[in-house]
Amino acid sequence: MNRFAIAWLLALLGLALAHNVAIVSDAPNNLEVSYLLRWVLGFAVVIFAVVAGALAYTVWKFRARSGEAGPGEEGETLPPQFEENARLELSWTVIPLVIVLILFVLTAQALVKITRPIAGAMPVEVTARQFWWDFRYPDLGLRTSNELIIPAGRPIEAKLTSGDVIHSFWVPSLNGKTDAVPGQTTYNRFMATEPGDYYGYCAEFCGASHANMRLRVIALDQQTFERFAEAYKNYRAPEPKTPSQRRGLEVFQANCAACHSVKGTPAKGVLGPDLSIFGNRLTLASGILENTRENLIRWLTDPGAVKPGAKMPSFARLGQEDLSALADYLESLKLEGFDFSKLPQF
Repeated sequence: MNRFAIAWLLALLGLALAHNVAIVSDAPNNLEVSYLLRWVLGFAVVIFAVVAGALAYTVWKFRARSGEAGPGEEGETLPPQFEENARLELSWTVIPLVIVLILFVLTAQALVKITRPIAGAMPVEVTARQFWWDFRYPDLGLRTSNELIIPAGRPIEAKLTSGDVIHSFWVPSLNGKTDAVPGQTTYNRFMATEPGDYYGYCAEFCGASHANMRLRVIALDQQTFERFAEAYKNYRAPEPKTPSQRRGLEVFQANCAACHSVKGTPAKGVLGPDLSIFGNRLTLASGILENTRENLIRWLTDPGAVKPGAKMPSFARLGQEDLSALADYLESLKLEGFDFSKLPQF
C-alpha cells in the first residue's frame, strides 16, 4: 500500500472518529450539531479530495522523467507557463465563498433552534459555585445539589448564574457549553430523550479544582419522575433508628448544619450542598467519588486532600467513632424506593 492510500485511510478514520464523538446521544441539541457537522465534514472531504487530487496530479504530470535534463542542467525544458487564468481564479474565489455562506446559514439555523425558548419546558435554577452545583426547581419547590434529576422526554430550561467566579455548564451528551457568570443570567435548554445517568462538567477554568467540578443529570421516565417529585415534596428526614445514627445527628447539627440543609430538620444552610436525600446520590464531592462508605469517610476526614481548594473544612479532629456515626446518619437520608444506580450511563 502506497503512502497516498495510507494518508487517505487515516483522513477518513479521523473524520469517522470526529463524527462519532459528536453523536453521543439522540438529544435534540446533539442532533442539530450532528446535522451541521455532516455538512462541515462533507465540504471538508470534497475540499481535501480536490486539493490533494490536484497536488497529486501535478506531481505526477510534471515529474522528471528518465533521460530528461533536471532543473538548471543544460538542455532543460520547461512546461508551458501561464501568467493568469481568470476563470480558474474566479472559481477558487467564488466556490469557498459559497461554502462559507452555506455553513453560515446552517449554523445560524442550528443556533436559533438550540437556544430559543421551548413551550412547556421545566425551569431549573442552576447556581455554580467553587466547586459544586446547586439546583432549584421553582415550580416544584425542591432543591438538589450536584445531581440534577429530570424527566426524560421533557425539555429543560436551565437558568444559570454563579455565586463566585465564571463557570460553564456542560453535559456533552445533552447540550453545549453555557457560561454561568456572577451577577448575570444565561440559559441552557436541553432534553434527555431516554432515561439515563448523564455525565457533566464545568467547562470554564474556575480554580484549583476546576477539573473536579462535575455533575450528573439523572433522567427518569415521566412516571418515575412524578413519583419522585411527589415523594420529595413530602419528604422529611427520617428519625435516627440506631444509637450510631442518633450520635451522627448530634455531630451533624454541631458541625454541618450551618452550611448544609436537610428537609425536615433545623439545618437550613445554603453555603454548601443540600443533603436531604444524600443516601440516594450516586456520587459525592461534586461527582468525583462514587458514593460509598469508604469514600464518604475519606471525604469527611480531609476534603482538601480529595479536592484542592474545597471550602469544606476537615473533620479529622472528630475521631473515627464520630466520623463513622456521621456517615451512618448521612446514609440514612434517603427516599425509599428509588435506586438510580441501574440507569444507563452516558
